[in-house]
Amino acid sequence: MISRELEAIVLNGDMDELSRILEQKDEIISQLQLLADGWRDILEESGIDSSVQTADGFGMRLLELYPDDEELPALIEQSREIAGSIIKAEDDAISEIEKYSAGLRSQMVSRAHAKNAAASYAKMGGGYFY
Repeated sequence: MISRELEAIVLNGDMDELSRILEQKDEIISQLQLLADGWRDILEESGIDSSVQTADGFGMRLLELYPDDEELPALIEQSREIAGSIIKAEDDAISEIEKYSAGLRSQMVSRAHAKNAAASYAKMGGGYFY
């Protein structure tokens, strides 16, 4: 979705597509929040403090809940790596979108100045040369 987001804004300048992608991302983020809340409830029901707000802390709590699970540490590490790569890609996308937005703002300011200059020239009785 992040690459689609970049393609929509940077390559195509398609704000409608960007809006649709961001709506889809919001849905996914909401689902992930529900999943995290569910795990937090499981931890609390098991008597494990779930107030930790970091992914590392959450993973440690899961390991406390299932200390004999031999696959869980690798799954937690894999999840951390995936989350880290997604966060980095999202940060990169935000940076690119900010650059694109800055370019658009610059163009708009430049056009506004040109329009104001033309209006001022016209008010002073100037004509346009062809």
